[in-house]
Order: sequence, then C-alpha cells, then structure tokens
Amino acid sequence: MNASTVSPDNGSLAEEAVDQFVARVLRRAHESAEARNAPNEARAILQVAHMFADELIASEPEFDRLGFVEAATEGPS
Repeated sequence: MNASTVSPDNGSLAEEAVDQFVARVLRRAHESAEARNAPNEARAILQVAHMFADELIASEPEFDRLGFVEAATEGPS
C-alpha cells in the first residue's frame, strides 16, 4: 500500500507507504505534545494512532498493529 508523498528530506515527490507516512506525522505530533508537557494532547494522539491501526488492520489482516502504534508514538523522528 503506497502513495506518492512529499519526501521529508528534500521536498521532492517520493514513494512512501501510507502507514509509514501516517506514523511519522503522528509521532511528530506526539513528540511535540510531550515536549510541551501536554499529556491530554499526547493521549489524544495515541488514540488517533489506535484508530488508524484499527482501519489498517481491517483492510490488511497481517498488518503489524502494535508496531504501527509504537512507531507513531515512540519511534525515531
């Protein structure tokens, strides 16, 4: 499952899996909330990550749900 997106490194179009793109965006938002000491916002972002994971696993049963949620909240930037 791939989609054309803007590369985070150089702004050019590149192929990036949708789940990786979403996890990266959620991770940045989660890190920002944690840096601002905004636990309610961080929890809301975690809930959104779980909702995305639920949708992704519904369309792809072998999808790594736990890995996605971890990447969305704990992975490297």
